Amino acid sequence: MSQENVALVRKIQERWLAGEHARDLISEEIEYVNPSYAVEAGVKRGRRTLGAIREIYPDFRFEPEEYRDAGDQVVVIGVARGTSPSGVKAQWRQGYVWTVRDGRAVRFSWFSDPAEALEAAGLAD
Repeated sequence: MSQENVALVRKIQERWLAGEHARDLISEEIEYVNPSYAVEAGVKRGRRTLGAIREIYPDFRFEPEEYRDAGDQVVVIGVARGTSPSGVKAQWRQGYVWTVRDGRAVRFSWFSDPAEALEAAGLAD
């Protein structure tokens, strides 16, 4: 079933890149996990939390480069880009860990370092 999980997460990312919603693929009560070094570390719940990055970068865009199967988890590595409200442009690599259950994303964790995402999903080299 893990290839189905990769396909689901890929579909979420593709829709977002196309400017479309993915509500039907994401649990209404999804857990959004900020790492300990984030300004607002910890767990939040609900689909609306996924848009929090747009408060900092209104034009935020994440471009996936790699999807890694980790069973009920899927790691996505890619490049994030955005422009702050003050006009500062930023670009950085990130890693995401999505957890999928019963055909829907139920947990999303982000990491500033892709290696942290791989480690969190048990895929570290």
